[in-house]
Amino acid sequence: MASDFTARDTEGKTVKLSTYLGKQAVLLDFCATWCEPCVAEFPHLRKMYQANKDKGFVVLAIAMDGPETVASVPAFARRNQLDFPMLTDEDSRIASLYNPKKSAPLSVLIDKQGKIAAIREGYNPGDEEFLAKDVAKVLDSAAAPK
Repeated sequence: MASDFTARDTEGKTVKLSTYLGKQAVLLDFCATWCEPCVAEFPHLRKMYQANKDKGFVVLAIAMDGPETVASVPAFARRNQLDFPMLTDEDSRIASLYNPKKSAPLSVLIDKQGKIAAIREGYNPGDEEFLAKDVAKVLDSAAAPK
């Protein structure tokens, strides 16, 4: 089961994972301002989010930037046209729960029941297809009659 956390997004709003658990599939995308593969993955995440948000899917980007770069996270989110929340994890609390090695990018897919359904480390062109299949599977299984 996914562990709850609370963090602030780049607009200063408080976001709790438990707000989504049991209602939506959640993709936690661990990234950082210095991570080039993260930037390469963002267009695919935006497209996946737009295609699936009405089906109960949300992306929460988790910026693992520390004190020296955390101030640049809001501009980084704007520059990359993120249309989903980007949270800051300056003290690594969220990373300690889901990404102790602090890999970037790292995707953690949580199904609508609050269980971790898939974890994918790194990004290479084409990886978005595997992630899209994982997301489709989680959304389809939630829609299937029990």
